[in-house]
Amino acid sequence: MNTVKKSGRSMWRGALILSAAAILVKIMSAAYRLPYQNFAGDIGFYVYQQVYPFYALAVALGGTGFPIIISKAIAEAGENASSSSRILTHSLVALSLLCGSFFLFLTLFAEPLTYIMGDRHLLRPIRIMAIIYLFVPIIAVLRGNFQGKNENMVPTALSQISEQFVRVLLILGLSWYLFLHHGTPYQFGTAAAIGCAAAPAVSVVVLFLFFRKERSLRLSGWRAGPMDWAMVRKLLKNGCLFSVLALPLILFQLADALTVVPLLNEADVPDPRAEKGIYDRAYLVIQIGMVASGALAASIVPSLSGLAAANKETAFCRQAALALRVSFVFGLAAACGLAAIAKEVNMMLFKNAEGTGPLILMAFVLLTLALIITSSGILEAAGHPGISVTYLLIGAAVKLAGNFLLIPYFSVTGAAVATCLATGLTAWLSVRRLKGIFPIRILGFQKFIRLCAALCGMIMIILIWKTLSVQLTGSLPGTRLAAAWLALPEALIGGGVFLTLFLFAGQSAQKREQIQLLQKIVRRK
Repeated sequence: MNTVKKSGRSMWRGALILSAAAILVKIMSAAYRLPYQNFAGDIGFYVYQQVYPFYALAVALGGTGFPIIISKAIAEAGENASSSSRILTHSLVALSLLCGSFFLFLTLFAEPLTYIMGDRHLLRPIRIMAIIYLFVPIIAVLRGNFQGKNENMVPTALSQISEQFVRVLLILGLSWYLFLHHGTPYQFGTAAAIGCAAAPAVSVVVLFLFFRKERSLRLSGWRAGPMDWAMVRKLLKNGCLFSVLALPLILFQLADALTVVPLLNEADVPDPRAEKGIYDRAYLVIQIGMVASGALAASIVPSLSGLAAANKETAFCRQAALALRVSFVFGLAAACGLAAIAKEVNMMLFKNAEGTGPLILMAFVLLTLALIITSSGILEAAGHPGISVTYLLIGAAVKLAGNFLLIPYFSVTGAAVATCLATGLTAWLSVRRLKGIFPIRILGFQKFIRLCAALCGMIMIILIWKTLSVQLTGSLPGTRLAAAWLALPEALIGGGVFLTLFLFAGQSAQKREQIQLLQKIVRRK
């Protein structure tokens, strides 16, 4: 009994450590891009965003997907040292094949890829990004090993934080140097790629320091033996599934990186690179807003997995419904709030209001992505990760089709609409399938009306504050400081009003129900 309790405490402690590390890494990942964009400008930001999906994919493989699969396999092997050694060896082979293929593809076919992306100057940043895949196999195997043996999450968490810290430091340091020396946009992009490619070496160092301290681990124990290719294929399949689920937005960003600039060229846009850089501002704002959704998913998956393993379907459905409800309510509130203050946020963060239209449209991706992340986490906990990946691939296909149909006529606004439609379809399919498997209800009619009333109140108070501020200053904000004076109070006051109205209305509804119940009891007596 004590062993079970100790194992449970260890699992929750590990989940808490990884969740905290993931949140900190996401905050750093989103925050550093603001000064980088200000240093590099719209075209420099565009260069980085074009090659960023290749980095993000490597992070998903080495940071989330494969470590989860490896740790699960090692945990199931228990105290059997030969089985653990066999799992580690096959995992290293599987990752070496996969990441070696990515490295060779990005190195050898970088030039044809730049033709597809419509910018031959991206050749050097792409080839630099390819270096990251050389670090992924050893990082993923070591992290998976630590997480599987004794559920030790500290090496993974410290390696992730150290890597991200060094990456941010390198990118901002090099960007500051280039800013002072009037670097070109492609030099800024190359500097960012160098920071991304060098940072994983820090993870390797941190993990090897922990590796040396573990007496139970010895490199001599990793004997290959007869190779089981069925196991290699299984590891590849499951690792790739969980990697895609870790970063759902990356598929849509990759679709934009491959198609937006060529399609803008066909539409005779004066400077497609600057236009794409302005459009990419929306992705940065969304990634900042996604931190809360990622934290919610990271917190619910371990508890839901435990309930699913214990066959507690009622409790599972209750927690899953609550998670979906929270994602829907706060995702919709964040989307409406960002849409209402999009111009001020754009000026505050990026110096001017260019691209406000696409940013308003992309604000609603906060809602769709919140539902995608949460529903994927629930399906993953229930043992159905393949369903979420299938829907993400369908969404990516819709995104590509939407880009080809809409960008030639509506420029980057068409790309924003395509993203909204694609993520909306993915979210709808995921929630619909989830409700088909489990008896889950997100919101009843009364709660939905209450939500709409709270949203209307939030938007009204934002418009009132904006009107009063304009009357006091005599004009719309023309500087970043003036935009911040509008945006920050609007966000705080609007959020406070929404929470007050939504929670107060909920308490009032509960009191009315209690009064009605007491009246019925009195009448019966």
